[in-house]
Amino acid sequence: MLKKAMPFAISLGGVVSDYVTTTIGLSLGFVETHITYSPIWALTIFWVAVSVLSLSLPRKKIWYLAINGLASASYLGFVNNTLVILGVFSGLRI
Repeated sequence: MLKKAMPFAISLGGVVSDYVTTTIGLSLGFVETHITYSPIWALTIFWVAVSVLSLSLPRKKIWYLAINGLASASYLGFVNNTLVILGVFSGLRI
């Protein structure tokens, strides 16, 4: 049971982390480049993708790793936001 729920928990953590750092960035004066950004939509997209892959791929260890890898992609926004907030990456110029 835990193996099946892990990708959902991973993607939830990534989306929440992205949302928190987005909120921090906005409070510091940064601008969200994706005007219709919504953590609910992001979570829905990740959970649908994880569900489709979980139901369609064979039950082998390599595929569980692939599904968890996809779920981990939800942390990319968090990493980007953190780098912009810390000044390592300037972000997009608008």
